[in-house]
Amino acid sequence: MNSNRMRNVGLLAAPLAALALLSACGSDETGTAESSPAPASTTTASASTTQTGTAAPSTTHTDHTQTTTSAAPNPEGCAIGELNVTLGQPSGAAGSVELPVVFTNTGGRTCTLDGFPGVSYVTGASGSEVGAAAGRSGSGSLVSLAPGSAATSLVRATNVENYPADQCGVTDVAGLKIYPPNSYDSVFLAYPTKGCSMTGANINQLTVAPVAR
Repeated sequence: MNSNRMRNVGLLAAPLAALALLSACGSDETGTAESSPAPASTTTASASTTQTGTAAPSTTHTDHTQTTTSAAPNPEGCAIGELNVTLGQPSGAAGSVELPVVFTNTGGRTCTLDGFPGVSYVTGASGSEVGAAAGRSGSGSLVSLAPGSAATSLVRATNVENYPADQCGVTDVAGLKIYPPNSYDSVFLAYPTKGCSMTGANINQLTVAPVAR
């Protein structure tokens, strides 16, 4: 009987040993599952770094906007649509004629003119320029024009027939193209005369003074 009892004990011990082995394996799997959340902190940190990096372009955009604003034109200047440009009474001088170019403010606000008009001879209202544009003479200051007031720039037109024919190339012109100071828009003023189609250091057919009151 003792030998039978020992055999039974041995048979019971084998299942208990297997159960203990399974419990140990289950304990290892549970530990691995608990440690798996660790990479989540790395993912969060990476997302935070990416968001911080994308903020930089907004600063660059702001700087660009400020630069564009600072380059805006002066709103005080008289626009071509606010001016009536006319020729005053010419007056003769030795070998030349002085032509007053009058700028009258027809707008509803006070605006300014600063410096020299652009002046050249042209073949017509939509024609081409003839010879060199007017050279500048003298200096001036900012002129403020209230509605209804006017300012004048004197243009001196030389008698081009006094120049050697082979250096001037005398040709007929229909009038003057006038650009108000600091303007890219122009007006045509009829003034039939003669101009030089050729240019050169010795040819000075037009001279313009700054706008003044």
